[in-house]
Amino acid sequence: MSLTAAEKVYRYPWHRRWWLSAVGWLFVVISLYGAGFQLLRGLMFTPFAAWLRSTPWLRPLYQWLSPAPRDLNAWLAEALVVLLWAAVGLCVALILFNALPTIRVSSRGLLIEFAGGWLPVAWQDLDEIHVTGDEAGLRFVLLVIPAKTAKRLTGWHRLYGLLYGTTIRSSFLITSTIDDFDQLLNTILQENSRAIRAFEGRQPVVVNEQHRSPLFSLFLWGKPAEILPDVELPPTTTPDVTTSLPAWSLVRLTTLGTACVTLIAGLVHYRSYWDRALTLLFPDLRSQSAFLWVSQIPIYNKIFSAYQGVSVPLLGIAGRPDLPAPIWLLIAAHLMLASVIVAIIALVVALPVAATAGQQALTIRFTPRPLPFTRSIPWSHISAFSVIDLGFGHTLAFVQSPRLPWLCHLCGLLVTGRWTAGTVFVGTMRQWPQFIEQCAERLSHLPPIDEKPRFRPSAFVPIVQLIGQPVTTIRTLRADLAIASNSSAEHLWVAGKTMALVALPLGLFFTVPTLLHGDWWPSSNALFGGIGFWMAGLLEWPLVGLIAMIMYGTSDTEQEQVFALYPRIQMPRLLPMLLALVSLLINVPWLAALFWLLALVIAYWVTAALWVEVYEREGVQAITGGLLPVVWQLIIMLGFWLLR
Repeated sequence: MSLTAAEKVYRYPWHRRWWLSAVGWLFVVISLYGAGFQLLRGLMFTPFAAWLRSTPWLRPLYQWLSPAPRDLNAWLAEALVVLLWAAVGLCVALILFNALPTIRVSSRGLLIEFAGGWLPVAWQDLDEIHVTGDEAGLRFVLLVIPAKTAKRLTGWHRLYGLLYGTTIRSSFLITSTIDDFDQLLNTILQENSRAIRAFEGRQPVVVNEQHRSPLFSLFLWGKPAEILPDVELPPTTTPDVTTSLPAWSLVRLTTLGTACVTLIAGLVHYRSYWDRALTLLFPDLRSQSAFLWVSQIPIYNKIFSAYQGVSVPLLGIAGRPDLPAPIWLLIAAHLMLASVIVAIIALVVALPVAATAGQQALTIRFTPRPLPFTRSIPWSHISAFSVIDLGFGHTLAFVQSPRLPWLCHLCGLLVTGRWTAGTVFVGTMRQWPQFIEQCAERLSHLPPIDEKPRFRPSAFVPIVQLIGQPVTTIRTLRADLAIASNSSAEHLWVAGKTMALVALPLGLFFTVPTLLHGDWWPSSNALFGGIGFWMAGLLEWPLVGLIAMIMYGTSDTEQEQVFALYPRIQMPRLLPMLLALVSLLINVPWLAALFWLLALVIAYWVTAALWVEVYEREGVQAITGGLLPVVWQLIIMLGFWLLR
C-alpha cells in the first residue's frame, strides 16, 4: 500500500472561471487591435500608402487608417504610448488567464498550470499558506507561497502575492470553488508533513489566518449562498404530477410574446448601431438607400459634410469625445444587446411553463418544447415553497432554491425584496391542486430552515399581496412592526436601504441609456446625472412623510410607522420601473413612459392604502395623500425627459 499521494487533477468548474477568460480575451483583443492599428498607421509614411489608395478593394483600409499622422516623430511618440498600453493589457490578460490554475498532485509535489505548461513545486518547498475566509467559514481564498529557495514559479507569480496584498514573493491562488477543495488542502498539508522528514531543519508549511487579503475580504463579504445537504426522501406510491400553463393562457402568451418582441426590438436597435458605425467608416455607404436614415441625424449630417469621401477614424475625431466614434458604437451595440438578452432570460426563468413533482426532485421547464431549458432540483435543495393568496381567488407559488439559474435572483428580489433565487408558478396551471399536494407531501419529510417549514401553505409575501389586498397587507405589516424587537433606528436603516433600491431605477434611467447611446464617448456626466436622479428618488421618502404629518397630524408612533413602512410598500413599483429601463435600452421611449406611469398608479394605490390604515383617512383625504408620490415622480419624469 502506497503512503504517497495518488496522482489527481483538481480543476475549477467552467462556470467559475469563464468570466476570467472572457475579460482576459477582451484585454487581448483590445491590446492587439490598438497595437496593430497604430503600426499600420506607420505605413502611411511609406509608398505602401499610395498603393493602398490606388487599389480599389483596399481603399476602405486606406480610409480607415486616414488621416495620416502629422509627421514621423508625432507617430513615434503616439505609437510608443499605445504599445506600452498594449503590453500592459496583455500582461493583465496573462494574469487573468492563470489566476485560477488547474493543479495536479503527484508523489513529488504539485504541478501548477501556467501559460499552457506546468510548473513543479515540491512538497518540501511549501512555506506558507495565507487564508482569507468569510464569516460563516464556508468560502476561502488561499495564497500558497513556496520557500524562497524554490525558484520554480515565474516572476509573474509575484503579482498574485501583490494582488492578495500580503507578500511580494511568487505564489499562486487556490479558492474553495475548486473541485474537492477539502481533499486538496488536506493532501497538501499531509504530504508536506511527510516530505520534510527527509530534510533536517525543514519546518512544516505554516497556515496563517492572520494575513488576510483586503481585496478578497471584500469579495467574501456578506452572507454566503445556502448550502443544503442531499437527503434521500422515502418512496411514495403517488405518481409524479406534472403541471403546465395552457398553450393559449394569458400568462404564457404575455411572457413569451414580451420576450420575442423585446428581442426583435433589441436586434433592430442593434442594427442601427452598425449602420451608424459603417457609414462613418465607409463613405460609399452613405448614399445607399439602406443607410440614408443616418444622414437625417443632424450630428451625422455635419460629420458627413466635414468628411466627404473620407472615413472617420475608428477611434473617433481627435479631441471631440462628444462626437460618435465607430469603435464605441460597436462596443455599445454589443453591450446593449447583451443587456437585452439578460433581461429576456430573467423574464423567461421567472415564469416557468411547466413543472413535474417527482419522487426525489422537482423538475422545472422554463421554455416550451422543443427548447431544452430545464432544471431538476432535488427536494432537499428547495429552501422554501410558498403558496401566496393574491386575493380575488388567485394564487401563486414561489419556489426558492440555490440550484435555480442565477438570473432567478432578480425574480427573488422583485418578490421578496431580498437577493435570493426564486421562480413563480401561476395558479392557473393544469393539475394545480394535485401539484401543490404532491409538493407539500415531499417537503414534509425535510427539516425546517431557520425554524421555518419548507412548505408554507399560506405565506405572507407583502410585495406581491399589496396589489390585490393593500389595506390588509399593510395592517399585517404594522402588526409585525409593533412586535419586532428592533429599535427605531434599526427600522429606519432597513427602510432607507429599501428606498435606495426603489429609487435605483431612476438613476439607471439616466445613466445606462446615456452610456450606451453610442453617439458620444462615456463620460462622468452620465454617472453624476444618474446619482442626481437617484437622490431625487430617495428624497421622496422624507418629503412624503413630512407632508403627511402636516396634512393629517400624527402621534410619534404613527410617524415612526409611516417612515418605516413607506419604502417597503413602494416595492411593487420596482417591476414596471425595470421594464421601463429595458424599453429605454431598446430605444422605445413611449413604452418606457407607459411603464413609468404604471409605476405611478401603483405608488398611488399603495400610498392611499397606507393613509387609510395608519391615519384612518378615507375619501378625498386618502386620494390627496395617495397623489403625493405621484406629483413628485411627475416632477422627476419631466426633468428626465427634458434632460434626456
